[in-house]
Amino acid sequence: MNIIRDFFVGSLLIAALVSSVAAQDVDRDHHGRNGMERTVRVRGEGKVMVAPDQVRLSAQVTTRGETAVTAMKDANARTAAILALAKSLGVETRNIQTSRVSVTPIVDYTRQIQPPPILGYNGNNDFSLLFKGSLMEKVGEFIDRATSLGASSFGSLLYESSRKREIEREALQQAAGDAQVRASLLAKELGAVLGKVHTIAESVSSPSPVFNAARLDAMSASSTGAPVMTGELVITASVDVSFELK
Repeated sequence: MNIIRDFFVGSLLIAALVSSVAAQDVDRDHHGRNGMERTVRVRGEGKVMVAPDQVRLSAQVTTRGETAVTAMKDANARTAAILALAKSLGVETRNIQTSRVSVTPIVDYTRQIQPPPILGYNGNNDFSLLFKGSLMEKVGEFIDRATSLGASSFGSLLYESSRKREIEREALQQAAGDAQVRASLLAKELGAVLGKVHTIAESVSSPSPVFNAARLDAMSASSTGAPVMTGELVITASVDVSFELK
């Protein structure tokens, strides 16, 4: 009886071992040699080019006066004249933004006196204007006339599109489609079948063409009508996608 019992127990152990090995083989067939799920990761890219339909210009008015009050009064008067010019050209009030108003002392550090003497004050007004649509053609005229009204300097022209979000989505759609094609091609060539998506990560870049500020000041000083060239906006998107492989 003991012999029969031992034989029966041994048979059960062998059956359990065979079942365990078979299960591991099935797991390897589905997940790969190391038991981890098989995946493929690809990067898709998309690019959309569009002509800008608006441009942002920053400007500065800097004045000097014997007192802080006179310096700021002068700066405010010049700024008011420049903003009136912008409105006469068609720029709406909502598209004009003040970024900084300040008054700072002009200190003479060359004399050995403590505290150093104040020679006067600088008044500063910084603001930006958005020229939309057909008003972009008037940027050059504005720069010339604003200079004669007391504008001290201009920042870079930043070209933009009012359809930025829509264009970014279009670039992302292109990138997603590109990722799908790349993954399908790789899977087919390597004898696998593309499965469900595991992870997605996206990135969008839309740098604006910039017109150099130094050149703007040089053109305004020449009073030749400051030609402005828009160029094109290039919006790029990339999508990193991980797919399951069957």
